[in-house]
Amino acid sequence: MSVDSSTFTAAFVANSRIRSRLIELLSNRPRTPTELASIEKKHVSHVSRALAELRERGLVEAISTQSRERYYRTTYLGMAIYYGMVRTPK
Repeated sequence: MSVDSSTFTAAFVANSRIRSRLIELLSNRPRTPTELASIEKKHVSHVSRALAELRERGLVEAISTQSRERYYRTTYLGMAIYYGMVRTPK
């Protein structure tokens, strides 16, 4: 990934509070969409849509596909974006 595309990806995450929070929450440990929705006090469909957007960009991945509730975690790229967000003053 080039610097331009990683900057674009970081901006994509930073421009949405829910995407930023999901990256942050998933950087700690894997969680289900239901857990994330409960923490953020959002409808699970809103969280699922944000997870799909993050997954399409390679920032999160499902780690369990057998059960009804899938667990998600950040990828290496997602962690790099998260650490960049943490170090960047707001």
